[in-house]
Amino acid sequence: MRHFLFYETIFIFLVFLGTTIFSNQVWATSLNSDLVTTSSNFSGTVTKVIDGDTLDVTTIEGETITVRLALIDAPETDESGFDEAKNFMTEQCLDKNSEVDPDNNQGLTYGRTVAVVYCDGVNVNEAILDNGFADVYQDFCDVSEFADSNWAQEHGCSSNNSNKDNEDKVESSGINNIQLDNNGKDLDCKDFGEKNIPVGGNDPNNLDADGDGVGCEG
Repeated sequence: MRHFLFYETIFIFLVFLGTTIFSNQVWATSLNSDLVTTSSNFSGTVTKVIDGDTLDVTTIEGETITVRLALIDAPETDESGFDEAKNFMTEQCLDKNSEVDPDNNQGLTYGRTVAVVYCDGVNVNEAILDNGFADVYQDFCDVSEFADSNWAQEHGCSSNNSNKDNEDKVESSGINNIQLDNNGKDLDCKDFGEKNIPVGGNDPNNLDADGDGVGCEG
């Protein structure tokens, strides 16, 4: 009986010890997550280049922060130009001093800090665009604080992008006002061969249920 109590005590102790270690690991991980959410500029050394628009910066405090270059859309691993973009970023930044300017209009993206990075004083967001190894990530031109910078504007973040996109959608649509009227016949979305029909103020068939100027959304 005493042997049983002894082993039971050892078992309980080991369970308690394991729980404590796990809790400390979770707590430490949480602390590390808090560190990478900073919106303040920070310095460090680029210790790893993941691809053409993502790299790791190790700060002078010893913390490693993964940085996603703001407004940069470099090729993915299975896309043409991936190696060239990664090699360019490696040459520009690996093992070099860096200054990181986080984009205050964006939070973390998949755990990465979105920012403009200067490697030995060179704006690598701008450099990779100038050298043709990446494109401007236009989906974020209306979000990023850097969208109005000269380099972003020169490479596609035009302030007229949104208006142009809307005009292109209207021009490319096969639907026009005459078709919407259709000589008085009441039409449904199933009568049209496309979705997201620009109806504007002319919506005799009530295709635009939410009144946002686009009918048959889907």
